[in-house]
Amino acid sequence: MTGFNELMQKYVNTDYAILADLAKEAVRHLMPECQRVDPEHDGNYMLASLVLAAIGADGTLTALEKKLLQEVLGLDEAGVQKLLKMYDPQMPELVNYFADNMGEDTKAHAIMLVTIFAAVDEKICKEETDFIRKLFE
Repeated sequence: MTGFNELMQKYVNTDYAILADLAKEAVRHLMPECQRVDPEHDGNYMLASLVLAAIGADGTLTALEKKLLQEVLGLDEAGVQKLLKMYDPQMPELVNYFADNMGEDTKAHAIMLVTIFAAVDEKICKEETDFIRKLFE
């Protein structure tokens, strides 16, 4: 197993509560950079792009991904539905561009957030793995 695969498996094996805490920490670190590149929306569109690109990588929203969305972003059911309607198939490209143009510490938090959303349902599919690998490049 490669180091990358071992890292992905570590997230898959991590308890939900720990993943939620890590995701909240990642959001806290990412918001200043999101606000810098997305001042018109106070960083919320960029943050939504990160999360939606992770969820959209495999084309499904699982119950655990939804629960994590609600907990980490403080959304109710209506907020989740509104966020999901924002999804644009070009978001993964926007996230890649964003990741390529940020500092290493911020990029690490972006990758962590995306990985957490991919792993929270206790598996990471090929599409999610491929998306996360691109962020490392």
